[in-house]
Parts: sequence; structure tokens; C-alpha cells
Amino acid sequence: MTSKKDTAKSLMLAYLKDHGVEARRTKVGINFECDGWNFLLWHDADDPMFFRLTLPGIFDVTDESYAQALMACNTINWRYKVVKASLYEYEDDGKRRASVWVCYEQMLDDHSFGASDLVGNAISALVEAAEQFQLELR
Repeated sequence: MTSKKDTAKSLMLAYLKDHGVEARRTKVGINFECDGWNFLLWHDADDPMFFRLTLPGIFDVTDESYAQALMACNTINWRYKVVKASLYEYEDDGKRRASVWVCYEQMLDDHSFGASDLVGNAISALVEAAEQFQLELR
């Protein structure tokens, strides 16, 4: 169970340490690799109890694949309760680009799962959704 002092960041760091996974702190949060996937836990200093774990850039979207990627995102969003798939648009070298991100979000409170359960469930759900997204594109 979480306590008043636990934050999304502290729960994630404890989980990663307990599982021997190296964490890299970035400007936006905590980055780590697990089972060949690159995860990012967003850290919001104004909302430390908000848990947002993402699998960024699981698919690079082109003009030709935009509609298919959007439909695959919609399928994931209907199929999974706490996982969201979205098209993330950004600028790179002056060019507009987009990629698909998969995200798991939950508010932490005294009734939340313990760190191991929450993080383990989030990682499993994200990987499953990302793999399902890839299947939807076929």
C-alpha cells in the first residue's frame, strides 16, 4: 500500500532498485529498459501522486500510415481499461513528425496497490497493449 510520503517517483525508484533495473533520470522523469522495451515515468512536481508510465515511440507514423495508426490506437483504447494509445506529434530538425505512445495512468492514494503490484501490472499492461497495437497494423 502507498503511504502519505510515497510518490509515483519514489515508488518507481524503489521498484526498479528491488528488481535490479537501472534508472536514468531525465528532464521529464525516469527512463528505464525492461524486457527490451524503453519506458518513461513522467514526473510532475505539482502532482507527485499521479502515476504516468509510458512506452514512447512504439511506432513511427507517416502520412501513409496515419489513418491506420489512429484506428489501431482507437482499438487499443477500447480494449484496455487503464492503457491509452495516442499519436504524439512533435518537431524534429524542423520537420513535423508523429509517433504512437502507449500510456498507463493512475492516481495514487492510500488504497492503491503496493509498488510492486502497481508497477508490475503497468509494465505488463503496456507491453501487452504495444504488442496488440503492432498486431492491429497487420
